[in-house]
Amino acid sequence: MMFFIRLIPVVLFSLTALSLLTYQGIELTHAITELYKNKSQ
Repeated sequence: MMFFIRLIPVVLFSLTALSLLTYQGIELTHAITELYKNKSQ
């Protein structure tokens, strides 16, 4: 039982970190594509 109690916060933290990283990655990709679009005009 103690194993599960210790596992839950770790899993939650990992999921939060992953979702934040994914979101930032998407934002970064959008920013870079915008820059290239503006340069090509």
